[in-house]
Order: sequence, then C-alpha cells, then structure tokens
Amino acid sequence: MSRGTEQAAVLALARATTGPWHRTARVIQAAHGALRLIDGDLTGLSEDDRAHAAEIVSRLLPDDLARAEDLIAATRADGAHLVTVLDEDYPGNLDFVHNLPPFLWIRGRLTDEDHRSVAIVGSGEAVGRLKHDVTALTEAGFTPVATLGSAVHDAVLAAGSRTIATLAHGITEPNASAETTRGGALVSPFWPSAPKTEATVALSRIVTSGLAAAVYLVGGEEDSGPALQARLALAQGRHLFVPHRLHQEQPWVRRAACRGGVTVVRDIDDLLVQVVNLVDVTLNVKLF
Repeated sequence: MSRGTEQAAVLALARATTGPWHRTARVIQAAHGALRLIDGDLTGLSEDDRAHAAEIVSRLLPDDLARAEDLIAATRADGAHLVTVLDEDYPGNLDFVHNLPPFLWIRGRLTDEDHRSVAIVGSGEAVGRLKHDVTALTEAGFTPVATLGSAVHDAVLAAGSRTIATLAHGITEPNASAETTRGGALVSPFWPSAPKTEATVALSRIVTSGLAAAVYLVGGEEDSGPALQARLALAQGRHLFVPHRLHQEQPWVRRAACRGGVTVVRDIDDLLVQVVNLVDVTLNVKLF
C-alpha cells in the first residue's frame, strides 16, 4: 500500500470500520496518527484499542489511500474541505464528546470563536418566536447551530445571523450548496455523496449538539426529532436550556429536568445570563 497523507489515512480507516466510527476516531487519536496504525505501529494503545486497530487495518485494500486522496482532491475542487480528528482545526467542542466523528466536510468556515456556540432545537409554532432570541444570542457573541433546512435554521437565517448548519447528507449533494452567508459554515460527517436517510438523520444529531457548548430546546413533543436531539445532547454531557413554557407543557421535559443537566429559563435575558455563566465562566475554570 502506497503511503498517503494523514487525512487520507483517516478516511481509509473509517471506511474499513464496520461498527460505530467514533471508536476508530478515538483509536486514531490515541495513536497520534492514522498512518502509524496502517504501518502496524500500535505503541501505547490499550489491548482493546490494539485489537480494534488491527481489525480495521486488516480490511484495507491496496488502493484505499489513493482513493481517499482522490476523494479529498475532488471534494476540495467542489468547494468543500476536510477536517479530521488529527487536525488542529477540528472543532474543540466536538472533540470532547464520546461519539465524535473521525472527519467532517465543511463549506464555509469555522472560527475559534465558535466554541461559544449554542445549538437551537425545536419544531412547530415555537420556531416562529425565535428571531428575537437568535438576534440576542448573536449580539452576545454566540454562534447558532441548527440543522440545514429545518425551521430553526430558516429562523436563524431570517434573523440575519452567522450560523453553523449541520447536514444529514453528504457535502456534495445538490441541496448542500446553500449559501453560507455571513461567514458561516455547512458541516457534514458523511461521505460527500451520501444521501439523506433515517440513519444519517440520527447520526447528524451527534454533530448538531456536539459542535455546541450548550443546547437551547425551544419546542418538541415527546419522541419528536427535537426530543431525541435533547436526550442525545444530555448523554453527550451538553447542558440543556428550556423555556419555562415548554417545561410546563411537556411532561417529558420535566422528567428530563429531574435527572439533571437541564436549566429552565424565563426569557431570552435569563438564557443569556445562564449561557454566559456556563460557557464563559464554568468552562474556563482551571483545576489544579
């Protein structure tokens, strides 16, 4: 197998993975390199990680690295670029969740300030009240994260805000060419031409809450997409903020709040105070 780039090696190992990709992402990070794994250097890995690495490397084909490099070049020519778990510009918030994807394709740009991101999740009439809240969040220096094509994302764009939009399909799919206005970004954790499926919708939620420092749930019935996103966010260790109205209306929200990790806010001003305390104070405390 010809020696390729680290990014190509990450793609090749992900493609050779039969189980969840996040396990491979963590093993690549633990090895401090994907090419090292391909070369058989398993130094410093745990027994389980060594077994996982050996298994996926055994599935590689001679031209997998070359194919991955061709894919990177073709996607770059289409206007998107690749970021992997080995790159310094891999999003810091996402790096801290247990189920991080090994790579992201991005149109537009992410910035260092995007660690102050808030994922906004909701459906129904609640979204119609979002424009004022989104404007207040962005004026306070927070970046909204929302699913591309969702009512929330439309509300964010209507507010004139820079946003990070997550995709439930590949970055080169026709509906992934939406304008990344105001310096925002489109982000996909899938192969560039992957279509939208139930499985990709579920996996895209990992990125939506993973990119954010906190999640603002503005609406959602039990077992709805927003409710599933909220539960996933809590499982990732993300703090969930919910309006008092939603807390009163939805029993599932009250049950979730009883288990911790949920803060009920009165209005956008209360939300801003709470999020600032979480992101700018709590997350920057150094423990010695």
